[in-house]
Amino acid sequence: MLTRVTRIARYVSYDEMFDHEPVTSVNPHATRDEQLADIRQIHPPEREALGVFAIGIELVDPPPLSSE
Repeated sequence: MLTRVTRIARYVSYDEMFDHEPVTSVNPHATRDEQLADIRQIHPPEREALGVFAIGIELVDPPPLSSE
């Protein structure tokens, strides 16, 4: 799948990221608190202290819609 990076935003923490980014853009089925808990299980505080990036992407050549 060919994609294009549309933007990159840097934040000091996941809390700051969710202050500026829609929570649904990360996981549309989880609340902010659920997502923060999930992210922090994967990325410990020392990694978060390095900074957080939000990367926007889009499909370059979307596949044709199926008529099925």
